[in-house]
Amino acid sequence: MRVLITGGAGVLGSALVRVATERSDTGASADAGVSADTGANARHQVEVTVRRRDSVTPPGAKRHIVELTQPMAFWSVVERRRPDVVIHTAYSRSDHVATVDITSEVATVCATFGVELIHVSTDALFDGDHAPYDESALPAPVTPYGRAKARCEEIVSENCPDAAIVRTSLIVADDASDGTSAWLVEALRAGQRTTLFHDEFRCPIRDVDLAKLLWGLVDLDAAERRGVWHLVGPERLSRVELGHRIARRMGLDGSLIDEASSDSMPGRRPKDLALGAARMQRWLESGRSGDACWPAPIGSVEGHGSRN
Repeated sequence: MRVLITGGAGVLGSALVRVATERSDTGASADAGVSADTGANARHQVEVTVRRRDSVTPPGAKRHIVELTQPMAFWSVVERRRPDVVIHTAYSRSDHVATVDITSEVATVCATFGVELIHVSTDALFDGDHAPYDESALPAPVTPYGRAKARCEEIVSENCPDAAIVRTSLIVADDASDGTSAWLVEALRAGQRTTLFHDEFRCPIRDVDLAKLLWGLVDLDAAERRGVWHLVGPERLSRVELGHRIARRMGLDGSLIDEASSDSMPGRRPKDLALGAARMQRWLESGRSGDACWPAPIGSVEGHGSRN
C-alpha cells in the first residue's frame, strides 16, 4: 500500500515517518525525492509532501517538493504516484484561507482519483462551553482558526464521504520542537518568566502516540475507518499543568511559570476543549488495533510534553 502524507516536515508528519520506519512500514529513502525500492518487510510505501527542498524530514520516505496552495500541484503528485491512502496533516499556522484552500484541493483530488483520505482536524472547532465533546458533537467554532478547520471538515465530508476525520488536541513532540513546547523551553532556558492560562483545558497527545494511532487507522478497512475519530491524550490538562509537565521533562525551572486567566486576553477563547474518545477506546480494547496503543501521559518516561 502506498501512503502519501501531506505536511511531511511538520511535527506530526515527521512523527508519522519515524513511526513507519520503526514499524518497517517503508524501505524508501528520503533523499530529495529519490526513493529506494520498498524493503521486503515493508508494510507500506511512505511518501510525503514538503514545501521546500531544504525542509528537514526523517529518513524513510520519498519526498515530493510541492507548494500545496498552487493549483494542480497536488493533483500532479497524486496522478503520478497513485497513492492508496492520503494522510492530510498540512495546514498554515497563520493563513486560515490557505488552510481551507489546501484541504479543498486535497479532498477534490482524492475524490477524483478514488484515494482513501484520513483528514487530521482539531479540538479547536468547538466553543469550549460543553466539554467533553464526543464524536457526534457538531462544530461550533469561536476563533478564526476553528472556523477554518470546521470548514475543512465540511469540505472533506462533501467530497470524500468515506473519509476518516481525526480530531486531535495539542500535539506535543518528544524533542520539544512543537509550537507549545518550543517557545516555553526557550524562555525557561533563558531564565525568563512566562505566563500560562490556568482556565484553558485540552487533552494533549504525544506526537509519536498520535502517529501510531494514525497508522493503526491506515491498517483498517476503509469501511471500518470512515467517520469521526477523537484521538487524544489520556488526561485533561490546563495550559499551566501542561507547561509544568514540559518543564519537568526537560529539566527546567517550572517556578518561572506564572498563572493567569484567559479572560485577560482580548476576544473570545474556548476554555475547555476536552474530547471524549469512546470510539478510540472501543477500538483499542477490541484487540484489532495492531500496533496502535493507549497514548502515554505527557511527561512520562517514554517521551515528553503542540499544534493548535
